[in-house]
Amino acid sequence: MKRTLLVTVFVGATLLSMQVTHAQIYREVFGNNTAGNNLLSTVGWSGAWGPTATDSSNPSPNNFGISAALGDPQNLDNINAGGPSPSMANGLVFTSGTGAAAANWIAYTTYTVDPTATPIQDISFYAGSTVNGSFGIPWFRIAVEIGGNWYASTAAFNNSVSVATASVFNSQAQKVTFNWTTAASAWDSLSFTPGTTLVLGSTLASPLPGGNITAFGLYSDQEPGTAGPGSATRRFDTFQIDPVPEPSSVVLVLSGVGLLISLRRSRKA
Repeated sequence: MKRTLLVTVFVGATLLSMQVTHAQIYREVFGNNTAGNNLLSTVGWSGAWGPTATDSSNPSPNNFGISAALGDPQNLDNINAGGPSPSMANGLVFTSGTGAAAANWIAYTTYTVDPTATPIQDISFYAGSTVNGSFGIPWFRIAVEIGGNWYASTAAFNNSVSVATASVFNSQAQKVTFNWTTAASAWDSLSFTPGTTLVLGSTLASPLPGGNITAFGLYSDQEPGTAGPGSATRRFDTFQIDPVPEPSSVVLVLSGVGLLISLRRSRKA
């Protein structure tokens, strides 16, 4: 009996150290099973670039779109995303050439997330941009829409080592993660109206407003503190929103084990 209890307690303690995480709130893998570049709209995303928020289809998906190159990772499925549901190895978002490649831009999708009902732990993606000789490796900021207004994270993220070509993105891209917070210091205002304006504002004076997130994505400008983004090719893949993990139900099991031990001790006494 004693050995059984010890084993049960050991197993229970091991399980207690683990957490059960619900499925991701959202994941888009930007699948592309064609031989060429696709528009963002093929997976339910949109894009705009420059101060007047020109549509990403202008000039063409060869400048702002979804590449057919191998993405990273290559074994994940979409979750609550508008694109293909099966896992697709090929596909990643990029800007290069003219237009968006030398300007600020936003890539985003409309989908509602209720942070109260499903608290967010973090938002992640894989970055694999090319270095620009004057401005370094381009940066990305998390972008969200709440109550009809857009906000971009003050923190900017990029890959620390240049990814020279799309052909090596799958092996050299780096996962970057934004730990979710509504703190005022973590967010800048973002003026964004498709076809009209796309301008990053100043840091918020009060926390991010409550309410549902109705759209989200990435805003890309330049390395913080520099004059502009340069013309480096920017790439990202596998945009994902994770929920806050919940403790495993094994806590109930351990409570039962503890009760058994207490009963056994009381009987001895």
